[in-house]
Amino acid sequence: MSGKKRTGSCRQCGNCCRDFIIDVQIANVTDFEFTDYLQWINCHQNVQASIKDFRARTVEFQIKNQCKYLVDNGDGKYSCAIQDRKPEICKRYPDDDYSAETGWNCGFRFEDA
Repeated sequence: MSGKKRTGSCRQCGNCCRDFIIDVQIANVTDFEFTDYLQWINCHQNVQASIKDFRARTVEFQIKNQCKYLVDNGDGKYSCAIQDRKPEICKRYPDDDYSAETGWNCGFRFEDA
């Protein structure tokens, strides 16, 4: 997380369920294992991985697959078919300011804490 506070609210654009970014820290691995893992991830379709912080072993994943639970409401808005039981990562997303990378028109903004 960037140390910024999230403000605003969801506009139900659905973009966070179609093209999203997450950061993953991979601890206790050698340099070779870390770069090999990144290469393995990049072999998969619709997933792009890049090193965000080599020393901290943090990888940024950009996922370009639509969630199977994303529902088109037919009015230009989207909702979650499992809203009452969706994963915590979905409830917290976005937990960092990824707008520069994704360019999506999200209602959430990030301000210095």
